[in-house]
Amino acid sequence: MLKLGIITDQVSMDFEKALKTIKEYGLEYIEIHALWDKNIEELTDDEISSAKKLITKYGLKVSNIGSTCFLQCHLRDNNETEIKSFSDHFITIFGDYKQHLDYFKHCIELCEIFETDKLRIFGFRKLEPFTDDTIDLIVEKFKKPVEIAKKAGITLVLENCPWTYLPNGALVSKVINKIKSIYLRALWDPGNAYVSGVEPYPDDYLNVKDLLGHIHMKDFKSLKKDTVIIGQGDINYQGLLSSLAKSNFQHVLSLEPENKDKIMGDVKSCRQCIIEVRDILKRI
Repeated sequence: MLKLGIITDQVSMDFEKALKTIKEYGLEYIEIHALWDKNIEELTDDEISSAKKLITKYGLKVSNIGSTCFLQCHLRDNNETEIKSFSDHFITIFGDYKQHLDYFKHCIELCEIFETDKLRIFGFRKLEPFTDDTIDLIVEKFKKPVEIAKKAGITLVLENCPWTYLPNGALVSKVINKIKSIYLRALWDPGNAYVSGVEPYPDDYLNVKDLLGHIHMKDFKSLKKDTVIIGQGDINYQGLLSSLAKSNFQHVLSLEPENKDKIMGDVKSCRQCIIEVRDILKRI
């Protein structure tokens, strides 16, 4: 049976409200990115302790730490272009490579605290053209993080993101195949692949199917519209989930509805996505 989870801030920034709602919906796994309007990287020791106690209280498991390490970060050290936020709905950390590496080391410690062996990373903010040496530069910048992760027994999951140099699974797979470490896997987001202009399933899925460590799920009806309920858009989730089930996929599928319909509300939208995905799983 495929394992479903959800990113907590998709439900609510009020962490306890999010956990209570997730528990009521019968999900077992959570991914933590932002809570109490802060990145997980920036929580105080007291906030970390409170978060841990709440997770224990509601009996949930952390699938991974959804850090934003190496997202709002230049790939080239000599790039002085200001990096600005690309979304009012997605909280990120900022800084140069050294600062992101410090955040990363802290997140490795958070993995132990929250009892998870997976940490999300990104492929650097794309503010320059993609060139022949881009992949090699990313590989070079990831050598140290992968080494640190290996020593800690943590698997890094590299997300394809349209704001980075790695918007689809094909490019993520190039980085992973060059580094050749079991401690670097793909966090594949078919919605992000769709936005980047490729066919998520089956095309982009075939690029990463043997490298997967985690999956995000969102859906779109068209490139010009906001997200829709997962399973009601253009992405072939029935085909994807069927393939994952047949391949005995062991990792967590994190729902990330990215609801922007404030009339419907985040909680209601997430509930509808859970219902829809469960209906697809019943059909397959």
